[in-house]
Amino acid sequence: MKQGQDTLTVVLSGRGKTSLPPSSYVATGGEGAIYRIGDTIVKIYSDRKKMTGDRMEEKIRLLSGIRHPYIVAPRGLVTDTKGALIGYYMDAIDGNGFSEVCAPAFWHRSGFTRDDACTLTDRMRDAVRAAHGYHDAVMVDPNETNWIAILGGQKGPEPRVIDVDSWAIGNWPAKAIMLSIKDWHSRGFDHQTDWFAWGVVSFQLFTGTHPYKGTLDGFKKGDLEGRMKQNASVFTPGVRLNQSVRDFGTIPGRLLDWYVETFQHGERTVPPSPFDTGVATAKRALVKRILAAKNAQVVYDRLFSEPGETAIRIFPCGVILLRSGRLIDLSTKKTVDSGISDVAEVIATADGWLIGNPKGNGTGFRFIHGKTSLKEDLASPVPASGLLRFENRLFLKTERGLTEIRLLRLGKTLLTAGNTWGTMPSSTRWFDGVGIQDAFGATYAIAPFGESGCAHVRIRELDGQKTLTAKAGERFLAVVVLDADGKYRKHEFAFDKTYGNYRVWTGEVDTADLNIAILPRGVCATIVEDGELNILVPGSGDTRKISDRDIGTDMFLEHWNEKTVYMRNGDVWQVRLK
Repeated sequence: MKQGQDTLTVVLSGRGKTSLPPSSYVATGGEGAIYRIGDTIVKIYSDRKKMTGDRMEEKIRLLSGIRHPYIVAPRGLVTDTKGALIGYYMDAIDGNGFSEVCAPAFWHRSGFTRDDACTLTDRMRDAVRAAHGYHDAVMVDPNETNWIAILGGQKGPEPRVIDVDSWAIGNWPAKAIMLSIKDWHSRGFDHQTDWFAWGVVSFQLFTGTHPYKGTLDGFKKGDLEGRMKQNASVFTPGVRLNQSVRDFGTIPGRLLDWYVETFQHGERTVPPSPFDTGVATAKRALVKRILAAKNAQVVYDRLFSEPGETAIRIFPCGVILLRSGRLIDLSTKKTVDSGISDVAEVIATADGWLIGNPKGNGTGFRFIHGKTSLKEDLASPVPASGLLRFENRLFLKTERGLTEIRLLRLGKTLLTAGNTWGTMPSSTRWFDGVGIQDAFGATYAIAPFGESGCAHVRIRELDGQKTLTAKAGERFLAVVVLDADGKYRKHEFAFDKTYGNYRVWTGEVDTADLNIAILPRGVCATIVEDGELNILVPGSGDTRKISDRDIGTDMFLEHWNEKTVYMRNGDVWQVRLK
C-alpha cells in the first residue's frame, strides 16, 4: 500500500473496509498522515514498524477505553488489506484552534467573554483530571495546538484534547514536549508537569499572552527558556507588556493566586477551578507600558462612534459590522442591513452591496440596492462549505475547490458561479483572503489576486510548520506559525506581478495575531509594539517606523480602499500622516 496521491484501502476494526482517496487527505504530522472520511479521522503511521516496535496495538486498545466528552481518544485500530497494523481511527472534531481563541482580535470580533474563558478553562481542567484518573495517564504535551475549542453550542464553549496516542500510560513512556509548556524545574513528566502545561495554555486564554512573554530587563526578548528557569514571569515587577494584553483582573482571584505561585514562585499544586470563589490574596503585576512621545505628524480621524454599539469588523468596501449585527456604510453612516453574523462577508457592487451570511450548514446571500435600499435574498449557485473574501471579490469553498461568485442583473438579480480553482478541500485551511494547503507534505498558498486571478504558490518555508493565522492582500501574504519550540514566527511574502516569485522575511513574534492593514496600492501598515506604526512597501522592500504615544496594539488595523483604518474601544478611526 502506497501513501501519497493514490487511493488507500484500509480496514477499520469494527467497521470494515474503507477507501481513503487523495481528497480525504488532511495533513502530515510528525508521526504520520491524517485522513478524514465523514465524521472519522484516520491516522496512518509513517513508520509501519512503530506499531510492533512500540507495541502500539496494545496502547491503542488501552486508550480506546477512554470515554470522556472532552477527550478525543482512539476508537479502534486500522490495518491494511493484508491485516498488518498501520494506524488507528478516532472521531473528527470541527472547532477553533486555541491560538486563535486566545488572540485579542478574536475576543473583539466574536464577543468571547471572561465567562466563556472561565467555562472553557474549567472544562479543560476536567479533561486533565479525567486523563490522570484513567490508568494514571500523563498527557505529556498538552500544548495549545493539542486543544480545540468548540464554540457556539447551547452548553457554552467546550474543549477537545487531541494527540491522545502520545500520552504516557502504563509501560509506554513520554517522549516529547513543546518547550513553551515544559516545566524546567521538573525531571521527566508527571501529573504536575501536566498541570503546569495546563496553566500556561489557560493563562494565554485569559490574557492573550504567554506567562513568560513581554520585555524584562536582564533577559533577551523571546527568551522563554531563560525566564522559565528563573521564574521570571509576567508577575515580575518591571515587565513590559503591550496594551493588547488583557488585564489580569480578567482571571478569577483564586486561580490568579495559583498562577502567581506556579509561574513566579515555582510551586506545583493542582489548580483551583476558575469558579472557586474562595478568598484571593495575589497581587497583580506591576506592568510598565513604555510609549513614545507625541508625534505631530500622525493624525487620527474618528469615522464612526455610536453609544451602546461596538464595531467588530471593517470591510475594504467601506462597510462596518457592529456587535448588534448591523451593517453601516461609513460614507453615509446609514444602516445597510441587520441580523448579520460575525463571520459574514460583504463586497460592494456597481449599485449596492452583496452580503454572504453563513447560517447553520449553509450560506444565505442578500443583495442590497444602493439607491433604494431594496433587499433581495439570493440562492447560492452551488453547494458550499463556506465563504472566502479577498479584497472586493467573493468566493465559495466547494468540494471542487474555490469558486468565484458573480452577480448578474438580467431583469432579475442572480448569483452565478464564475471560475473555479481546484484545491484539496480536506487539507486546505482558509484564513483572511488566502488558503494554506498541505499537499502530501508540500505547502501551497491558494492566493487570489488582481480582478480575476488566483495563484497556487509553492511555499517551501511553510513545509512542516503549524500555520496558526494568515492574511493576504495584493501581492503580499503574512503567516504566523508555531515552531517545535513553542515560539511564534511570522513569515512575510512579497510576490511579483504574476505570483511566480517572491521575497520572504522571517522573524519571531509574541502572539499569533496579525495586526496589519494591506492596502491595494502595495503599502502595508502593521503594529507589533505599542508606540510604533511600521510602514512596509513589499514591492521595494522600503520600511519606515513611525513613533507616537497614541499608537497601541489594541488598535485593530484594517483598510478602507486606500485608507488605513482601525477599531479601538468600539469606535472606527483613520490614521494618516500630515
